[in-house]
Amino acid sequence: MDVNRDNFYGVLPEILNDINNADYVAIDGEFTGILPFNKMNYFDTPAERYKRHYECDRHYLMIQVGLAMVRCINPTENRYALKAYNFYLYPENEIDAFDFRSKSSSLQFLAANHFDFTQLFLKGIPFVCKTTHLEKLKNSQLSSSHRNNQQILNSNDKNEKKSEAIANSPKQSESNNLSDADLLKNSMIGFSEVMWKLQESGKPIIGHNLQLDMLHIINQFFTPIPSSHDEYKFIVKSLFPKLIDTKTIASTSFFQNIISNTALHAIYKIIRESSFPACYFETTDNFQYASGEHEHTAGYDATCTAVCMTIMMAYIAEKTDFKQNPIEHTLINTFNGKIFYMRSFDLIYFDVFNNDDLPDRSCVFYVTHPQRWSTINIHEYFSQWNLLAYDRLDLTTHIIAVSLKNDTKETMLTKMRANDKNLIITSYAEYNRLDPSKIKIKQPSHLFDIVLNNRKSNKQTFNDKNVVTTSTEEITTLATPMNISPNPTENPIKTTRNYNDLSLDNKMNSTMEQNEKAKEVKRQRLSAYDDE
Repeated sequence: MDVNRDNFYGVLPEILNDINNADYVAIDGEFTGILPFNKMNYFDTPAERYKRHYECDRHYLMIQVGLAMVRCINPTENRYALKAYNFYLYPENEIDAFDFRSKSSSLQFLAANHFDFTQLFLKGIPFVCKTTHLEKLKNSQLSSSHRNNQQILNSNDKNEKKSEAIANSPKQSESNNLSDADLLKNSMIGFSEVMWKLQESGKPIIGHNLQLDMLHIINQFFTPIPSSHDEYKFIVKSLFPKLIDTKTIASTSFFQNIISNTALHAIYKIIRESSFPACYFETTDNFQYASGEHEHTAGYDATCTAVCMTIMMAYIAEKTDFKQNPIEHTLINTFNGKIFYMRSFDLIYFDVFNNDDLPDRSCVFYVTHPQRWSTINIHEYFSQWNLLAYDRLDLTTHIIAVSLKNDTKETMLTKMRANDKNLIITSYAEYNRLDPSKIKIKQPSHLFDIVLNNRKSNKQTFNDKNVVTTSTEEITTLATPMNISPNPTENPIKTTRNYNDLSLDNKMNSTMEQNEKAKEVKRQRLSAYDDE
């Protein structure tokens, strides 16, 4: 259901109760802007990528949050209860006002997906950042205490004893020594109460391509994100020790022969095919997302994420003969904290809970070249050595990765340098001044084995100029809608609906409707993260 300022406090007890009863909670956000692909580098380390996000994304605002709560009813029958909420967020007044940036293409993207800006600006739910709000409250408390003391000092002699008695009274002392919890309890915190309850619950948080969502959650509701990647990871681990990214799970060897596209709505379509076990979800009778046409609405995307997580875990449980609630499977610990890593040559994820060890990058080289060289020149020149990937670092430097199947790093350097004396070619370790003996190389895992240069959703297209650009490919089809039909024989409050029972006619009609809508809306890929 949509939740705004008008109905928030009426449904808040139900929301908090749903969080308390859930086995896990899926989350999704929509933002006023994002870091574009052409500001990333295919060879970024996790710390380098975080710095890019820190410098860009912390200035944008999360304006819509979706929460989908899942509870396992019967694991042997794959029956689950599902609740979903879609929240509009906006600062309420001048005191708690946020200075934030917006990107025209991001707002245009939201508008193309029917985002309700009127509801956002006029009925958005207020929120506060915990640490900054506490600081304001404490400063206000100190100011109040200071004014009281001044009144005592300025009082007449005959009133001194009376004023001193008031100042030292239990009520006054209590006011000056309120705990952080009491201070927050006595102030208006709005939607932040939901996020703080979610954090306190310790429930697993599920997201798809979770990096941006988590960054905004920390920055907007808990504490301003630090510039240090290590400090940020410490904060995340302290607040949310159970984080699961469905895009990471979909990228593992468990699903490599089934899921070819790890975009959210692509996975949602695939997991309803016969390869996956049928899962049944009990929802309320008026469940808002029982039909489609809600893509890139946070509540709908959180629902899709919850369903994908549930069915993929049911698949793993079935294949490993696990009979209990799939969220309790030991593999969850393997997935925990592994947040999907967008647009990377050799990383599927970065580990928010452990050290950022890199894969072996002995095949990676820095090429310094004349400024007139473009990415096309790089591609043509180095393709003779089985070029795996390349990206621009600056106007005179590219980073490349080549196959070392038949060569060592040293012999490859010799070959490349011999072909063109105008190029300066440097190994990855030498360019970054790394001591090879101290480089920690990430140990390979059969679960996360990847084929280099075979990550379709992360590839960037280049033009023949010196400026790197991202694709503006148009999307002509939409994801298949949920289309869950109510079952009149079930309890009208909790109706069982099957996410796998779309008939062929429904699918065909749905596809025709979607194609017509796509022609009308002409949804352009305005965001590099579209459908990721």
